Amino acid sequence: MNNTDSSVHNGYTNAIMVCKNDEEEKSKSIVINGKNLTLENLVLIARHYHEVELSNDVNICHRMEQSVSIIHDIVTASQPLYGVTSLFGGLANRLVCGEYAEELQNNLVRAHKTGSGANMSLESIRAAMVLRANAHLIGASGIRRLWDERLIRFVCEGVTPLVPEFGSIGASGDLVPLSYIASAIAGQDETLYVDFRGETINAPEALHRLGYETKRFNPKEGLALLNGTSMMTASASLACYDLYTLMAAILHIHAMVLQALGSSNQPFHPFLHRIKGHSGQA
Repeated sequence: MNNTDSSVHNGYTNAIMVCKNDEEEKSKSIVINGKNLTLENLVLIARHYHEVELSNDVNICHRMEQSVSIIHDIVTASQPLYGVTSLFGGLANRLVCGEYAEELQNNLVRAHKTGSGANMSLESIRAAMVLRANAHLIGASGIRRLWDERLIRFVCEGVTPLVPEFGSIGASGDLVPLSYIASAIAGQDETLYVDFRGETINAPEALHRLGYETKRFNPKEGLALLNGTSMMTASASLACYDLYTLMAAILHIHAMVLQALGSSNQPFHPFLHRIKGHSGQA
């Protein structure tokens, strides 16, 4: 075999190895642990249906269990804690006895399903589900891991709650849209629908197909699922990713046009941009 043949063979072999490595990367699940989720990985999961799983790190599991235990002790002792043994907002001074703390959380989820308008995009809802689970893995939310397992199972199985686009109050929490997600994974509402791999069915039926039973929220769990900005963070994240993609395309197109026109490259000399002193210009 001559040198030319050898170089061709090596190039072909390297190409095979690159393709193989790419396939191996694609086959790996993205593991979320509460702190290392990147924008690129969120888009892979929400938009391209890449596999995702919860971290099994012992410390994460221990923190989650400990936070649940703390809530249990507070409720058992009837200690005042906002939204757990008290009502909300202007009624925060009204205490709730321990035996009604569970009912309070289930009523909270039920009462906030008041959205309107067309349904949000499935990718935005999927991203919000991943972000909500990721936030819980910090271990300070007082919520059992089983709810995050359901969130991620829904995402992996292509089961997405249908969430109306209007109703969120933003900075105080995406209470209304997240209530639809919370209600879907609990399966208590037959009037709430999900997209089950392209088929629209009600939430209890979706749970049944996935092998789950309907379940009620323990004290603090409804609040942990609703009181966050996961929905608007999801929408903003996807929009930012698209912006970065468009910006990169614009820069490449700009360069190609300048080259096609035979334009001077002197206006782009690094010296000119360094002396202007604008951050990020050079």
